Amino acid sequence: MTTKYSEEESDEVSRFSVSTHAEITIQIAGREGHQFIVIKEQHPSGTISPTEQAIEIPAALLPELKRAVAVLEENFGDEDEPEPRNQPPISFAHESEEEFAHILDFYNITWQYEPRTFAVEWDDEGNVAGSFTPDFYLPDHDLYIELTTAKQPLVTKKNRKVRRLREIYPEVNIKVLYAADYRKLIEKFAGSGSFQEDGAA
Repeated sequence: MTTKYSEEESDEVSRFSVSTHAEITIQIAGREGHQFIVIKEQHPSGTISPTEQAIEIPAALLPELKRAVAVLEENFGDEDEPEPRNQPPISFAHESEEEFAHILDFYNITWQYEPRTFAVEWDDEGNVAGSFTPDFYLPDHDLYIELTTAKQPLVTKKNRKVRRLREIYPEVNIKVLYAADYRKLIEKFAGSGSFQEDGAA
């Protein structure tokens, strides 16, 4: 592979051996203003195959890569464990997302948090330059939910990404919950006494 990365923007994250004749390195690298996660398999000179193979993943797809690693960890855990491992607690980006998850649980609606990242922008060379990760997916309804309770400039940016997602992936169903809609939902949920039942404020 002859791809050249900027030395100033290259940072090794991990290095480990997979055999006596090969090792894997993981780097964060930059090229022409874009960042990539580069996974290399290297065979040192003097071995049968003095070659280098590399896979580069646009940094914009990091949320999807994290999701894939979580699935791999779940499926390739210790087979000798007698009991299923407890799932790690979800780290929500905003308290409104955690509140929404409580509402879904209250109504027995199955949900997944940020399960998929969609590429929505590319540069002139075809590299992913922008992506969008909806907040929730409701598998029983095949519906993605994006909460938008932030300030107007961020709302405008999210709306643009949602429009791009609908243009590029017309088969994907997505609904945006704006601040007014979300407040009504919270008021209804709080009025039912569910927050008190769950011990929340």
